[in-house]
Amino acid sequence: MTASIDNLLKNSNLPGPRGNLELMYSFAHSANAMEISECMTYLRDDLKNSPEEFVVMCGIVGYAVLHRNDLPGCLEYLRRFASHGSWRIREAVAMGIQETGAGNMDLLILHLKSWLDGNELEKRAVVAGLCEPRLLTDKDNVNEVLQILWDITLGFIASPGKISDVAKTLRQALGYCWSVAIVHHPREGKKMFEQLAGINNPHIRHIVKENLKKNRLLKMDKAWVEARNAGL
Repeated sequence: MTASIDNLLKNSNLPGPRGNLELMYSFAHSANAMEISECMTYLRDDLKNSPEEFVVMCGIVGYAVLHRNDLPGCLEYLRRFASHGSWRIREAVAMGIQETGAGNMDLLILHLKSWLDGNELEKRAVVAGLCEPRLLTDKDNVNEVLQILWDITLGFIASPGKISDVAKTLRQALGYCWSVAIVHHPREGKKMFEQLAGINNPHIRHIVKENLKKNRLLKMDKAWVEARNAGL
């Protein structure tokens, strides 16, 4: 075991409520290929809330940083872990997506569209990965992200009744991601969200209500939020 991996294991903050994300990002931006490969040797099905889970997270995000100039190959690698049983591993995939997006959003959005034919957890990785404030600086890109959110959210129309746990995980992500995108392009975002609020579906209604609770929307336009809540 290399000293860097030993440091990750000893300082992961796991078991616990929150992993050491500062250490994770520091490692990810300095790790070499051998260290990242060693991280991934800790991958297994049952990793929940363990130091080893944290090490794998570091490996996934580190891989994304190291290989972000090979976007198709990098995303193909990340997709392998988007449906892992560990929510932290799945979150690392979203974080890895974000690491590839800086200065590269046009291509990132283009390549991630192929994930929209995937399962609910892959779609969750897309929305959580793209709805990152530092990536949403270009209005054209935000328009693309809003359309992706729209298409994924409308998928719940086909399931008006009880949904699976993985579908609930996707719904939970959509319950905040809309608000992130809207504040970065209020004119288009509010228009699409108003259309969404008019759809009679319990899961879409849940997504709308959750987003309207977010402080970022209240800071953007309190009167608009109050009007949307009144209409529900």
